[in-house]
Amino acid sequence: MWLWGCLAPHPPIIVPAVGRGREREASETIRGMDALAEKARTNRPDVLLVLSPHAPFGDGLMFVDAGTFEGDLQKFGIGGTLFEAPGDREAFRALSGFLSTSIPMRKWTTESFQLDHASVVPLSWFSGAWGQLPPLVLANPIGLDVHTAYLLGRMLSDFKDSRRWALLASGDLSHRVTPDAPAGFHPDGRRFDAFVMDALTQSNPKALLDLEPAFVDRAGECGLRSVLALLGLAGSDRIEVLSYEAPFGVGYGTAYWKGGEEATLDSPGTDLTGLARESIRHFLETGGAIPLERARDLYPETFLWKEKKACFVSLKNRFDGSLRGCIGTLEPTCSCLGEEIIRNAISSATRDPRFDPLSRRELDNITVSVDVLGSPEKIPGPQCLDPKRYGIIVEKGNRRGVLLPDLEGVDTVEEQMFIASRKAGFAGPEGVGLWRFTVDRYRESEDK
Repeated sequence: MWLWGCLAPHPPIIVPAVGRGREREASETIRGMDALAEKARTNRPDVLLVLSPHAPFGDGLMFVDAGTFEGDLQKFGIGGTLFEAPGDREAFRALSGFLSTSIPMRKWTTESFQLDHASVVPLSWFSGAWGQLPPLVLANPIGLDVHTAYLLGRMLSDFKDSRRWALLASGDLSHRVTPDAPAGFHPDGRRFDAFVMDALTQSNPKALLDLEPAFVDRAGECGLRSVLALLGLAGSDRIEVLSYEAPFGVGYGTAYWKGGEEATLDSPGTDLTGLARESIRHFLETGGAIPLERARDLYPETFLWKEKKACFVSLKNRFDGSLRGCIGTLEPTCSCLGEEIIRNAISSATRDPRFDPLSRRELDNITVSVDVLGSPEKIPGPQCLDPKRYGIIVEKGNRRGVLLPDLEGVDTVEEQMFIASRKAGFAGPEGVGLWRFTVDRYRESEDK
């Protein structure tokens, strides 16, 4: 789920400790950055995807797969580390696996990575707003052509993940806007910036995709691909332009896109996992299913009671992450998703043959997740599978085995097919029919 995306410039001079007063010459940019930080203050994502044109680069989209990211501006006269943020390798694998079918990519793996200034400058604003940065996934889009950069954004919009994501698209515009520009002046610099800001205002990438490469080269930019990724993610949604100026001969633009679902206590994910937990609690205390009228009053999210969907409910030990129960359906068996969740939650707690029934005392030490399934799709072979993106159904005769996607320890198609086959009682996957499906996964917070 994408909470928001933004375009942010990265001149170190706007950081007061670097600018030492000169940052006031970029007052519009600082106002735009302050506005971005304020919009994000109450909507901190689980994972922040940072696109930086000054991170390590190569052909295609270059990811930095790091365990820890450190941010400083020592090259610009500020001593010490400004902030640290963890990497999220699981999120990186999920995203890169999803993109790999259409986006050329490379990765640089390291345990600790020193962030470039194009990441550090905007992140310093968000670090101030949140106090602690969320886990980061870092990539450099500079190795993509413009059409693939836009495709990257469109694919991001289709990326399904239980974590809440946001996009920080870092990029300066033309470096040749005025006669005193550090890269020299060219009249196409200001024209280029006008094209970019107009495209953002209209949420329409066409003019940027049609620009002649020589024109873009003359503008001397570094942010076009970041801009196109943001436009692709936003689609036809409105992008709010917050500021533009070129105080030092370099164009700086700030813009913000609000995703379709905000992370609030009333979000659908909270209703899904809350309904599953309450269904289990009610059954363990009374021996019967929670009445639908009461369930609707407690969890009024409309689509729970109007959509027919299949789902799985999974229970895990809060302390060691071990599975404690998982039951689900591949096709809807009830009149609505809410009723499906109630039935499968009770079954996962009390009727999973692999485990003893859950006790009321154990419930507080269990975390709940709900996977809402898309329609299964028949596929010709394992080449159409991806264990991070797709769940799998293997079928032979009247027996079927099912495995959900993106499970810890299941990293290859071969592992996925073998485990699903063994669940069906087959010796292996030879001769099975194959189906795949996607899920929308909702996890209960760890401190529930």
